[in-house]
Amino acid sequence: MYGQEEPDTIYNSTRLVPRLGINGQKGYGVEVGLFLNQFHTRFPRHTKMTLLPYASSGFFLASEVSFRDFDKLIVGPKIGWELSVVGETYGSFLGAEFINYTDFESYSPALMLKIGLPLMWLNIGYGYTMYLEDSLKGEIGKHRLTLTYTINRIADENYKQIQKSLINKRKVD
Repeated sequence: MYGQEEPDTIYNSTRLVPRLGINGQKGYGVEVGLFLNQFHTRFPRHTKMTLLPYASSGFFLASEVSFRDFDKLIVGPKIGWELSVVGETYGSFLGAEFINYTDFESYSPALMLKIGLPLMWLNIGYGYTMYLEDSLKGEIGKHRLTLTYTINRIADENYKQIQKSLINKRKVD
């Protein structure tokens, strides 16, 4: 089977899955949403590796709530896109999101660009926020540290099964 992958060495999926996050800017916040997750993994080209390379990307709809000041609630519905890639030797995470922050008296639409490190379903990132309207900029801030977690149990189970196949193949080789 020259040039073809065996069924237990590759996995692709597209699923609508939950997404959770916490962030720190001038205050702390939580995020809940849905992520249209496209996930791909395969055997590494060199079977000495134990980590399978993978890519996870997709669009998401979410909303975040800021807890800087309990007297002034700030909510941020958002739409975005993210990509997490781990190759055979390195990995990266990047994303962009449009957020419409509101305290229900004023609005501050913003674009955030993110970069960071992927840890399978958990992404650790830094985000820089560019405001299109500054009315809530002082309450929220421009710089953000973020942790987001994607809950894709089926893809995770398949990833682990392929990793088990890789370990078994290494024992035979």
